[in-house]
Amino acid sequence: MNTNRISLKQIAECLVIITCLIFSTCAVAEDLFHQQTLRIGFHRPSFHEYSREDLVISVKIITEEMGKDLGIETNVAIYEDMKLMNADFENGTINLIFASPLLIANEVDNTLLADGFKMIPSGGNADRLVILTRKNEGMDNFKSLRNKKLGLVENDPTSDLYVNFLSQSNFKKDFQDTLKKMPREKKSHQVILKLFFGQIDVTCVYESFFQTTTELNPQILERVQIIEHIDGILQSAGFFHKNVDPAFRESVINAVLKLNTYPRGQQFLEIFKTEEALPVSPSELTITKKLFNDYQHLKTIK
Repeated sequence: MNTNRISLKQIAECLVIITCLIFSTCAVAEDLFHQQTLRIGFHRPSFHEYSREDLVISVKIITEEMGKDLGIETNVAIYEDMKLMNADFENGTINLIFASPLLIANEVDNTLLADGFKMIPSGGNADRLVILTRKNEGMDNFKSLRNKKLGLVENDPTSDLYVNFLSQSNFKKDFQDTLKKMPREKKSHQVILKLFFGQIDVTCVYESFFQTTTELNPQILERVQIIEHIDGILQSAGFFHKNVDPAFRESVINAVLKLNTYPRGQQFLEIFKTEEALPVSPSELTITKKLFNDYQHLKTIK
């Protein structure tokens, strides 16, 4: 008798075990989605304007304490790996995801997204990317920027995408092959100041950061200009998983919209240099997706 032979009975038993494990895993995920707790995942690299300490300490502590004020059990997880955060979002470990809208648009199953909220910065258009150059130096359109020094911020894929789109539109090449790529900065105000002082020739930032920087340094407006812009590119947004109870989701969103009405909420807004929160729908990712698709299309045209 061949003892290595697997009987049909053993195969059937294995299939039963596997099926039970699958249904058990699904049941656990379903239970997680029905729990009335707010479990937020922040993708740390997407928040390039803030230090890790800001997110790990200030945001986590204040958010969890703010949840207590609102009567909502709240937990915050900080992720370095987008794939890991996405997996936890899919299985219900977290039920609200915060990351670069471009990463959410391209790396998260958008059919799993439900409404959430976005932070509106103090001053400027919250969802407008701008291309900045210095005035009166012959850099009044993107076509004039060949071989000019480009400065960008770390971990800002949407700005990279917009510059690449404009570079493909004007030169049929990515910016790495048309502009002089300079060392990246950690924050937007740093690249704006480098542009002002002539250390770089062009940069791409959100208009809100440009306006905040010019309010602190009004002389920048005398030398720096906007030569291109694109509207509707979300700067920061958080989306719930679609399986979260709609009533719970709406109660959280309504509470977030009132952050500016009490001290702990104001603290949260101050960390993100924002004035208020507004509702956001997954449909607001449309223009970001279109920019990405338009860029990919341009790359295929030779």
